[in-house]
Amino acid sequence: MRLKRTRVFTIAALAAMVTSSAHAGGLEANGYNWDLIFDPATYAAKGTITHVNIDHEVSNPNPLPPLGFMVPGTVSSSANRIHYNLAVKADFNEAASCMISAQNPWGSGTDRDITYAALTRQAASERVTSFDAGLTCSYGFDVGGGVFSVLGGISAQTLGYDADIPISLTDTSPLDLAGSGVGLRTGIAYEMEEIALRVSAIYNAPIDYDLDGSFFGAPASASVTTPQSLEIKAQTGIAPGWLALASVKWVDWSVLDTLDVTSVSPTPISTTLNYRDGWTVTGGVGHAVTEDFTVLGTVTWDRGTSKVNDDGVLENGTLTDRWGVTLGGAYTFAESMELSGGISYSTLADGTNMLGESWDRGSVLAISASLKASF
Repeated sequence: MRLKRTRVFTIAALAAMVTSSAHAGGLEANGYNWDLIFDPATYAAKGTITHVNIDHEVSNPNPLPPLGFMVPGTVSSSANRIHYNLAVKADFNEAASCMISAQNPWGSGTDRDITYAALTRQAASERVTSFDAGLTCSYGFDVGGGVFSVLGGISAQTLGYDADIPISLTDTSPLDLAGSGVGLRTGIAYEMEEIALRVSAIYNAPIDYDLDGSFFGAPASASVTTPQSLEIKAQTGIAPGWLALASVKWVDWSVLDTLDVTSVSPTPISTTLNYRDGWTVTGGVGHAVTEDFTVLGTVTWDRGTSKVNDDGVLENGTLTDRWGVTLGGAYTFAESMELSGGISYSTLADGTNMLGESWDRGSVLAISASLKASF
């Protein structure tokens, strides 16, 4: 069952690169990715970029009470996204490693019909953006034929919220908010190279934000918390050149209920999120076809984060379950250079909510490319 450690890392990194790029839950655009800390090279640098196309259109066939007004056709849709992850890792000795990284873990985009948005007191468009600059370190000990590692890290993170708020049935005014916060993480891992085994658990603490900006030319502010999360990953060799892997992630989206904005506007500006906790489960198999070429396939289930009532109807959101498959490959084209890429296709379940909105089955298509140098 022996599998070269470089191939072990490549297969696991392929899984993280694409499957983490297509989450539909909450505000998660890319999620956190700290996997380069496990790279076997003394020094390694990696950059990944992902384009995500989301087909998720929402209709409102019912008249809007109490006006009896109907907005026909599609009333909202999800915007496409670009995700990135950049990281550099170095070993200081046989036990200690550190990594610096830059990524955009949170984000979303929604566009609504302006008349529908005005009548339902929602934003005509919303964009959430983020940036995370992090330092992560690990220290390992020889335990029971393997290596047990303790991980810890800190991040400086920024969050931005931009929206077009209707001021009539045909006009909007921009709302721009931004803030920064500090996040901590901790984790453990255990590796046994002889059987290509690695099990890791990494916890990311919540981050509190005080957002400041402007609306209608006057100061505006809001407070929000990005959720805590826990991700457990496992992998093991199952035959020469073959690896099985799995992961489970929990994200505490239920901490996000509403986004209330304080401003000079006489009309309250509030976005109802009403999330429930998110769960993502992934399983897959990787194969080192040759010394230089690796392939991967995974299946992912992502629980929708919009709350559901006792009748199985969503209370106000549109985030339903996602099922996805991923295919990826990596090729070492020089002694220290590796090019990898993958494609992930997911389906989003159809549904309705208590606002009268409905949507057919949608889809998420994510395409990733990555370049790594190691020495």
